[in-house]
Amino acid sequence: MKTKSPVYIHLGEAVENPPVGSSHWFGYPDLPPDMEIPQIEEDGESYALTLVCQINLSDLPLQPAQKGLLLFFADIAYYGGHWDEPSIGSDISDNRVCRVVYVPAEKMGTLVSCREYFFEQDEPKSIGLTFNREKPTLAEPELQLFGRTDHLEWEDWPSPCEGWQLLLMMDSMSGADYSYNFIDWGVLCFLIECEALERKDFSNVKTIILST
Repeated sequence: MKTKSPVYIHLGEAVENPPVGSSHWFGYPDLPPDMEIPQIEEDGESYALTLVCQINLSDLPLQPAQKGLLLFFADIAYYGGHWDEPSIGSDISDNRVCRVVYVPAEKMGTLVSCREYFFEQDEPKSIGLTFNREKPTLAEPELQLFGRTDHLEWEDWPSPCEGWQLLLMMDSMSGADYSYNFIDWGVLCFLIECEALERKDFSNVKTIILST
């Protein structure tokens, strides 16, 4: 299946209380009441995966136009300075440590902010987003949907993800209240099987860190 063309993500200003259902990096997820925040269990305790970003599909320059909300979660606390053992590295991850949640268009009207679930210090402020087909400048973090990443040194993704599609790439990045360093300033990649992406089936997304 043909790889989807890349869409590049550009960070804007920090947003204190973004509108429910809007696109933003970090911050708090918006979910329907019947959907739970993805969690991971370690040593008998459960905690929420970090919201990497949520993307309102109507903001993307896609043809045909799409509707709904995509939320990307991952266990990246280690790379943000919380010194536990890393659960995502330079090998393909399992499904415990990353999750992508798709909210279809018909449920967008039921979204509520999950802000009250978190302690105030748990998450950095939301950052507004814009999307286009123009590659970020060298001064910007490399944030990308679809396409192919320049950081992949091989012809294909490692097993068992041969032939899969890049879904989201997050660069190492830092700001006023956050800093993420993925193995010597590498990139975190979310991967999905091409056929699953066409079906909007995000139940088997995996992650890997590429550092060149």
